[in-house]
This record gives sequence, C-alpha cells and structure tokens, in this order.
Amino acid sequence: MQNEIELKIMLLPENITPIKNWLAQQNVIETRADSLGNTYFDTAEQFFAKNQMGFRVRTYNGHHEMTLKMKGEIIGGLHVRPEYNLPLETKEPDFKRLNSHFNLQILEAEQISAQLKAKFSTDFIRHKWLIQYQNTKIEVALDQGEIKNEYGSAPICELEFELLEGNLADVFSLLAQMPKRDGMWLSSLSKAQRGYLVGHTEHFREEIEHALSKEKGYILEQKLADYLREVHDLKMVEVFYQKFPNFPYTNKANLYGYLKTVDYLNYNLTKLLAFI
Repeated sequence: MQNEIELKIMLLPENITPIKNWLAQQNVIETRADSLGNTYFDTAEQFFAKNQMGFRVRTYNGHHEMTLKMKGEIIGGLHVRPEYNLPLETKEPDFKRLNSHFNLQILEAEQISAQLKAKFSTDFIRHKWLIQYQNTKIEVALDQGEIKNEYGSAPICELEFELLEGNLADVFSLLAQMPKRDGMWLSSLSKAQRGYLVGHTEHFREEIEHALSKEKGYILEQKLADYLREVHDLKMVEVFYQKFPNFPYTNKANLYGYLKTVDYLNYNLTKLLAFI
C-alpha cells in the first residue's frame, strides 16, 4: 500500500503544446509514453461508488494489474489517497485476493468478488516526465483519451503532478513556474468518479445536493465548481452565490466560463497553499 499524492489539472486540448514545451525545459530524468486500458468494476449495488472507492484492472504492455483506490482526502485538485496494487495473470479481477493480501478486512470481499461487473472504461495515452526539482522527484503525467460507459462518453485531457519523493511544497513551487492559460482548471473529480457520472446528470446533481448538506468552505466550493463546469444549472449558480456571497467574480451569467479561466486557476492554487 502507498499513499498517492497528486494534483490534477484539467486541460482544453489547445493547451497541450505549451505545457509539453515547458516540461521539455525542466530537469527531466526520464520520459516515456504508454497506452493504458482500464476497466472499472463494481457490484450491482455499487459498493465501491457508495464508499468513494475505485476498483479497476489496468492493462499495459501486455501486463495486467488490479488497483483499489480508497477515499482518502481530496481538497480542490489535491488528491491524497491510499492505493493498493496487485499483478494479475489475466484481465479478470480478484478482489478477494487483494483484500486478503493487504488485510483490508472488508468483510463482504467474497460476495463482492462474485458479483463484480464491468461498469466503464478509461482508455488513454499517458505521456510521463520524471522531473528532479530541487531535492524532490515529481512525476508529471499528461493523459489523453476517453471515458466510456453504456450511457455515453467523455474526453480525458488532464495533467497530473504526483509527488514521488521529497516535499509537497516543491510541487507547488514547480507549478508556480508553469505557463497558465484559460482552459486549465483544478478538479477534485477522479477518472473513476467521472466514469460513474457520464450520461448521468441527475446523479451528479444528487451528489452535489448531498455535499451541500455535509460540506462547507473551500471543499464545497470546489465540488460546486466541478459540477457547474459540466452542467449549466441556473438554480445551482444561485446556490453557489448564496453559499459564497463574497466570491470575487460577480457575473452570475458567465460563472460557467469563469470557472475555466486562468484567473480562477491562480485563485485556487493560492487557496491550496493554505492546506500544505
């Protein structure tokens, strides 16, 4: 088991080239590209979704690996989550073995294993740069591909900064130097969460309504922002301003667009610094 600590930035495709050019100028130890095929599994009752977990089988270079990502803590685009990985001989998951191997003590593991069904896929090309920045090793991954479930599809175009060794503060120091443009934004949504939500606007709305009853402050703001970037919901815009009357952008009609601007990206990076 390891804790995955990463910062996720969503991109519009026109921002890929300037980011690649900038990354090429860093102290790059290694770079590579892989084609990753991922199938996410769950039970009919959605055990993993309800417990804010993601369980997948990944195939790359002829190898298979199953991964369980636990809930962990997500603040804006900063994801800190326990992650468990085990190799597989085939593409078939074996959750019972993973539960036993890591002594997770999930009592329903045998039942879950018997009931697992493929729910969606996230297939993408991952370009990776291993960067030495000061005394810290940071893996930067650019993922481009597609999420698919039986109800529809959505593009994957995102940048992940993962802390491998060293200080999280150095990740933010590196980010401060990154060229920033409109069409780049922090996101608290994982690929697994997006896979469950594609084609299910009503489920996304239910998740946000649930968050309104239990979350507050910056975490709630980011969940609302993720929702409003995907769904043009005028009633939820009103809720947003009721919850955050001092929000620095006051043009309600254009809030959807503002949430994808460089101004909002910089605002969020400043906010996140308070949490590290």
